[in-house]
Formats: sequence, structure tokens, C-alpha cells
Amino acid sequence: MYKKLFIPGPTHVTEDVLQKMATPMIGHRTKEASNLQRNISEKLRKLMYTQNEILLSTSSGSGLMEGAVRSCTQKRAAVFSCGNFGNRWFKMAEDNNVPADKFEVEWGLPNTAESVDQVLATGKYDLITVTHNETSTGIMNPVGQIAPIVKKYPEVIFCVDAVSSLGGAKIEVDKGGIDICITSSQKCLGLPPGLSLCSISEKALEAARKVKFRGTYFDLLQIYNCIQKKDYQYPST
Repeated sequence: MYKKLFIPGPTHVTEDVLQKMATPMIGHRTKEASNLQRNISEKLRKLMYTQNEILLSTSSGSGLMEGAVRSCTQKRAAVFSCGNFGNRWFKMAEDNNVPADKFEVEWGLPNTAESVDQVLATGKYDLITVTHNETSTGIMNPVGQIAPIVKKYPEVIFCVDAVSSLGGAKIEVDKGGIDICITSSQKCLGLPPGLSLCSISEKALEAARKVKFRGTYFDLLQIYNCIQKKDYQYPST
């Protein structure tokens, strides 16, 4: 008997998915693995409305959030927060010695396009993070209004935390100019926990190529290079 989970995630996993998880393991360096992971990427592109490459990571969404801010910040990150998970993104920057400033609003209120414009107009920042749906408060930030503002600053990498919204809310990555859009498996996608996913633009990859210390496990450029070289096989198992 299923428990009813009245939480943002983990969410209910359907029987067909559970049955699929009971099948035998496959080798992670086989053609079967390449085909599986390529197929996942192709379907995610449709869900995200993007032509950008898709990266997968055996982690929670926080893994790729940390990877984004560490891999792609050359100068300084502007972290916009309206709750707990925005604050965690700022802490990730601090813990990885990434120069960053936090712009936090009162919990229960959204970050506004006007505030983003004021911050980016200073010219101090080359990466911005925005939480699409802030789980701690239920606020959904107006990413559709923020996106045209970020486009005014072509040097800025636009990162969006869509962990608790992608698949439940329409997010048009390419139309919005989102460079890195991050989600994970256990929320709206209705899958078990343990898989983080993101889209990444060529602009973000080019920024990462200029960052010397990107870490190892969550180095987005290393992950990208591996799947290009090894036909959608990943550095980790």
C-alpha cells in the first residue's frame, strides 16, 4: 500500500517505473548505456524547450547547483534569494570560495526584474542565480520577466534552480536565454531521488573553459567533454 506523500518530493513513483528499476544492471561503458543516456537527453530537451546539451549527475539537484556556480563564475556571482534554497545557493558559492553577493527579499515575496536590472547594471557580476520555485515559501519567481533583463547583459551567465518546478511548470529555456537550468528526478518528474539534470549553453561552457579551479565531481565542463568524447557515457558510474 502506498503512503500518500503530501510533500514537494520525493513524490509518488508509478508502478511501471518501479518495475523498470527491478531489471538487471547494465554496464556503464556499453552501447546500451550510451543509447539510454542519449535518449534521456533528447527527451529532456523537449521538456525544457531547448537545443542545449543536457548533463546528468548522480546527486541531488544541489550537486549541479554547486557545479554551476563553481564551474562558470569568473568574476563574481549575484545570488538572488527569496527563501531557504536561494540562501543555500549563496552558501555553496561561499563554501567553494566563489566571490558572490546575496540579494535576499523578505520570505514570501518574489525577486523582481527591477532588482535584477539594478544589480546587473553595476557591471560587477558575470553570473546570476535565480530560484524558479522556492520550496520553502511556495513563491514562484517571475523568471519570464527576469529573462529579458538578463539578456541586456550578454556577459552574464543565467542559472535557474528549477528543481521543484520543471515538469510541473512550463520553462522555455532557449526563449528565456537560460544558460543553466537545473532540476532533479524526485519532484515533478515523478522518479526516485538520486539523479540531477541540467541544460547547459555553449555560452556557459565557454565561461567554464576560462575558470581554472572547477573542482572534480561537479565540474560541468569535464562532464560535458566526457559525454561528447564517449557518446553520452559519464565520468562516474
